[in-house]
Amino acid sequence: MDVLREYEKFNSDRRRGISPVLWPFFAPDPDRYYRWRVQLDCDCIKEMLVPDDRTPPSERQWRGLGGGEALPQGQVYCQHDDSADAPYRDIIEWGARREVSFPADPVEPPEWADADVWAVLRHDGAHTSAFWKVTLACGHVGEVVAPALDWKPADGPRLAEAARVNQMIEEFEQVWVSDPTLHSEQQREHTRRLLAAGWPRPRPERSCHTCPHARAIVAYQRVGWLIPRNEAPKPENPPPDRAVLERRLRRAEAEAERLRVQLASHEERRDA
Repeated sequence: MDVLREYEKFNSDRRRGISPVLWPFFAPDPDRYYRWRVQLDCDCIKEMLVPDDRTPPSERQWRGLGGGEALPQGQVYCQHDDSADAPYRDIIEWGARREVSFPADPVEPPEWADADVWAVLRHDGAHTSAFWKVTLACGHVGEVVAPALDWKPADGPRLAEAARVNQMIEEFEQVWVSDPTLHSEQQREHTRRLLAAGWPRPRPERSCHTCPHARAIVAYQRVGWLIPRNEAPKPENPPPDRAVLERRLRRAEAEAERLRVQLASHEERRDA
């Protein structure tokens, strides 16, 4: 069975990196899994493995690409080359915080930035940034960089000076006129919203790269256990319990007594 061989190979690779004590939680034996075939709203058909045969896949939460954050219930990650661009979604909840330390940036700019842009963005020394986990309006989870290590969501966004914002508006509009292909219309509208709000940091919205690939389960079908189970066949007509048999016996005895009375009455009329 191809599915079983794929799971056993995957499980073998995963078990090499964890303690045997954790195998039941992160790398369980294949005989624990039940197979479902699902259809997504993009018309793709996938097979899903779950640890029981009771809860349908549309009522479960599945993780994003590479075991990422859990998606909203009933959504499955299904990547397509022709998927739409990542939409911008409002941040509706702030979660856990973590710090990441970075070395100094190289002097030479990367391919995606010219020398002038890199001169502004580049960190000439080692630095540490704070990342906050956020939940977006679509239900997907992402991360944003805080404007400073001591920043907290309760502080609200930090705004640029009005003179700087006005200067940025002019600069962006000039760039877009000179190069209409530089940004998509969606990106331009996003930038205009931020400028109108005073160029807040962190941003109140961010692009969701999960949305274009998160597909809803619209139908599902049972396939069976990944390793078929040798369950004892159930009798087609299981014997009734004792109480049922006793009720049937009382009804039969009453019917027999009624028939005896009728028979005796018949014999009396015949002898008269």
